[in-house]
Amino acid sequence: MCSVEWRPMTQENEKGKVLIVDDAGEVVVLCVNMLQTLGYVVKGAHRGAAALDLLRKEPFDLLIVDYKMPDMNGFEVFEQAHDLRPDMAFMLLTGHGTSDVMDDATAMGFHSILLKPFTREQLRKAVEEALVERG
Repeated sequence: MCSVEWRPMTQENEKGKVLIVDDAGEVVVLCVNMLQTLGYVVKGAHRGAAALDLLRKEPFDLLIVDYKMPDMNGFEVFEQAHDLRPDMAFMLLTGHGTSDVMDDATAMGFHSILLKPFTREQLRKAVEEALVERG
């Protein structure tokens, strides 16, 4: 698991705290590195259950979750995470961007959706969009 120390959002740390969940370790590492360089405090998990354990222990501003994972899919993680942290922003990360998945994610309440593969700029925009949509 990738992690850094969490600090409450202040003017010096106004970007926020992000949790990334993807069963592909390289995607987690890539997102952690990209978002840290943009000023976010970031932790990563490779399984939905591990992410939910982290959410029970500490608050996050944004959960980025992969759609297709072996233990539970991104929608299942979303439902449980939303019960734990209803004020958190949610972003779906997927390589399965069918219209059904996209429509379901929007209906469920995801604040943004990012299709794989993605660029650093696309990740930045999707994260900002999710945090703004959350309000």
